[in-house]
Amino acid sequence: MGLKTSIVPWLASIITSDGMRNIRRGWFELKRHVFDSLNTVVFYHRVDDPYSFLLLQAIPRFLEDFKVNLEIQLVLDLPEDLNPEAEKWQKYAIEDAKRLAKFHGLSFNENAVPPSKEDALKATAVLLKHANRPKLLHMVSEVTGALWGNSTTTFESCLKRYGMIPESQAKRKIKDAKDQLMSRGHYSSGMLYYGGEWYWGLDRLGHLAERLSKPGIRRNTGDIAEYQKQYQHVLQGYNTLRPRPKQVHPLDFYFSFRSPYSYLAAERVFKLAEMYKIPVTIKPVMPMVTRGIPAPKIKRMYIVRDTKREANKFDIPFGKICDPLGAGVENCMALFQYAQQQGKDKEFIVAAATAIWSQGVDVSTTGGLKKIIKQSDLDWEQAQKYLGSSDWKEAAQANSEDLNAIGLWGVPSFKYGDLVIWGQDRLWALEETILSSAVTPKVRNRPSTPPQQQTR
Repeated sequence: MGLKTSIVPWLASIITSDGMRNIRRGWFELKRHVFDSLNTVVFYHRVDDPYSFLLLQAIPRFLEDFKVNLEIQLVLDLPEDLNPEAEKWQKYAIEDAKRLAKFHGLSFNENAVPPSKEDALKATAVLLKHANRPKLLHMVSEVTGALWGNSTTTFESCLKRYGMIPESQAKRKIKDAKDQLMSRGHYSSGMLYYGGEWYWGLDRLGHLAERLSKPGIRRNTGDIAEYQKQYQHVLQGYNTLRPRPKQVHPLDFYFSFRSPYSYLAAERVFKLAEMYKIPVTIKPVMPMVTRGIPAPKIKRMYIVRDTKREANKFDIPFGKICDPLGAGVENCMALFQYAQQQGKDKEFIVAAATAIWSQGVDVSTTGGLKKIIKQSDLDWEQAQKYLGSSDWKEAAQANSEDLNAIGLWGVPSFKYGDLVIWGQDRLWALEETILSSAVTPKVRNRPSTPPQQQTR
């Protein structure tokens, strides 16, 4: 093990630790009590982002529940290297937004189509003209809703009623907002920024609500659990009497050893499959960077810190990281074939991902590989025969092509029947689909047991 691989995992564990986070937050709280202007949530809104539109709908309720100021920054053109596959993303995001809207009781047009670039720029120019308006949030909601065909007001009537600033001026202001977004450490829209931390869309609003649940900020207007529905929904207890699906489909699980979100998904999705007796086909793919999709430092840092928050929610250890890029990934891909042949593919995936993302194990070394083989209850003498083989490359390429064929490029991703979802934070949607054909079993001579949340 080199000096770098021995030191970096410890540094990563410090950077991602709850203690370091609490120090940063404590310092912010001291400043916030002196400068009230710091008690501001900054919303980076993009009018043609479906997730941003849904978050926009949730903000009025959020402002009722928490005493914070709101600042809206309007962005539009985002860095291409940090937001790849824009067309695929937009197509998937629209379908996912419909799903999210139903889950959270919000509104999204079932027949929505992506707004044109020209209309998105016009809508932004309208809002920038009225950026200092006292009731800007209401106007942003009206114009964005009209742009998406999600309002009784037409987009054309908004243009006539409100007018807009010149295009050149709008583009300068949009660039200034993007520069601010990047300088603060992010690259995407539908983001909330508060006290040095980022919160993406509805999926991370619960983290911000939890942070703000303190005297002087939280009002007694509602239950914080409403912001954390996705965590309550996923994987209820094994001892709970569960509905039984009338039929099940095979589940394809697209996974990468270099994806921390894949790590968070793995054990949970395997337990979900076990609960409902669903066959799982694991389809490992190479990291995005090796498939020509860049992952700059600004993106990696956000992902690592966000993964830590999500890991805490599910009581999954995370933070002592040894990046497997290169030989480490290739070793794991080669050994996965052996594990799969032995019927230990799930065990190997969990063991390898746990070693990489929470134990700082260097899987480019023989010692590191021996640890995960032992943890997977496999034989090292047999396993090592697969190292150095390139047989896995054909399967990895086929898996990447399959992922591309279902309209996705990132992991973890899942295909179950007609359902295609991306992200460890969509397992609730998978479970809902599984149970959509369920029947509730009959109970004899004993009361049903109330559900208990299963967090791992």
